[in-house]
Amino acid sequence: MKNFFLGAMLFLSMLSFSQMKVEDSYSYKVSEPYKVFDADEKHYFSRDNNSIAVKIDGRNIMIQKFDNEKPKFVSEKLYKEFLPKNGVIEEVYEFGNKYYIFYSSWDGGNVKREQLFAAEIDIEKGEFVSEPKRVFYIDGKVKGMAPNTIKYMNFNLRKFEFYRSHDKSKMLVKFSRIPEVKNDKKSNEIIGYKVLNFDLSVNSESEVKMPYTERIMENLDYQLNKNGDLFLLEKIFEDDSNKDRKSKKDDKPNYHLEILTLKANAKEFQTTKIDLKDKFINNLKFIDSPDDKMVFGGIYNSGSKDLDDADGFVTFQLDKNFAVINKNFIEFPLELMNQYVSEKTAKKNEKKEAKEDEDGEGANIKNLVLRDLSLNPDGSIVLTSEVYNVIVHTYMTSSGTRTSYTYYYGSVYAAKIDSNGKLGWMKKIPKNQIGSRGRGGMSFQYLFNNNNHYVVFLDNVKNIDLPLNKFPARHSDGKGGYLTCVKINDKDGSVTKGSILDVRGMEEFNLHQINMDRVFQSSENSFMMEAYKKKKEDVMLKINLN
Repeated sequence: MKNFFLGAMLFLSMLSFSQMKVEDSYSYKVSEPYKVFDADEKHYFSRDNNSIAVKIDGRNIMIQKFDNEKPKFVSEKLYKEFLPKNGVIEEVYEFGNKYYIFYSSWDGGNVKREQLFAAEIDIEKGEFVSEPKRVFYIDGKVKGMAPNTIKYMNFNLRKFEFYRSHDKSKMLVKFSRIPEVKNDKKSNEIIGYKVLNFDLSVNSESEVKMPYTERIMENLDYQLNKNGDLFLLEKIFEDDSNKDRKSKKDDKPNYHLEILTLKANAKEFQTTKIDLKDKFINNLKFIDSPDDKMVFGGIYNSGSKDLDDADGFVTFQLDKNFAVINKNFIEFPLELMNQYVSEKTAKKNEKKEAKEDEDGEGANIKNLVLRDLSLNPDGSIVLTSEVYNVIVHTYMTSSGTRTSYTYYYGSVYAAKIDSNGKLGWMKKIPKNQIGSRGRGGMSFQYLFNNNNHYVVFLDNVKNIDLPLNKFPARHSDGKGGYLTCVKINDKDGSVTKGSILDVRGMEEFNLHQINMDRVFQSSENSFMMEAYKKKKEDVMLKINLN
């Protein structure tokens, strides 16, 4: 059980449950206003003292350049009808210290092939280097995929997925063939991949048939190592039901996990099965490490009635010989879950823990989603997760049925796990964000700098010095708020919280349309954020971390 006494014994040296320290506000600078450019997608990159914003509006692309030091808007260049009529933005990506827009274009003439193009951007000049370059083409059609990130708002079906090795020396471009048999119980997906070098030349390539039918196989994540080997993390169902368990009363998963390894230029997979120990896996990600291991981290459920409930973090590694090592299931301690909740909720959690031995249903965290898995230089990993839920509202009007959505972004849970799978620290960062337009200014942005982890988000000012026994006041998206930064020391897990600015209380103007996707790290000691100030003008903010 995760009761107080066991928590005190197991976690006293690793967890600090004291209220987070509130420090002085962070310093910031604001650029002079510049003309806004409305766009479906906005991407930001920074190197040395320069930053660029790449803004895509239909077929038009705007590149804006900024001086980080001041900060200052420097220049902009608009490329009208840059994309061909049948062009689809695939990715805006940094690779090999260069910045690219990748787009696909279907050649539907006599040739019938899918093509991938790359347009390189010079960050110092704030413009494209030259005409787009065709990277490769695929004979025949490939399967379209829905956008996997909120950045892609034009909803065109993408054809390719992109993955980089940890050292950024290799990049994988993956695609899927359209199945010949349109029945997922009978068809096995055929995936193709091309591994690219720094100059975008093809290092290796292959097309391979998956070992299971699409009905019983669900992909969780892909990864590429510096050797160009491809790793696939798959959920394999035990039957064609495609259900995580056969019945609600079943406390064992109706699936297992496998790691499929495809060596460079190989045609067949090597398979490694992962023993779940009767645990259900809610989220799982993995990354490659410099010592040629694959490092996994995620969230698990011990078999409660609601599989969206989270009981803890799970971590393990895949060594050079494809053996699973250092596997560990780390429960969320009751004392951590009872931080920043009402006394009523805390007592309810305590009662659930007291009954855990009777019905197996202890206290847990509802709707927790893994957001980020990062690797430290010493081989330890940091997991950041967030409470997230969407409530669907359906109602009748005079014109018919209407549907609306309420998005809820709650507290952040972060943990550091050392290279041997042992817990270093675990933290809860309270927040309570609600809105109706998707992520917008909700959720958070994760940054790492000088051995500190930063969680940046918009919050209600009432929460700046929140007591441990109080639930955070609500922040409504689009209604102002304080830009807040919580810093976690990587070594000892100590936490400090600071207010950066009131977005509706600045001296010269208020800030609007705050979006966490517009926050990006600009140097080792700063990050930047673009915001709208009305009168058809944007501004760029620079926030100093130290």
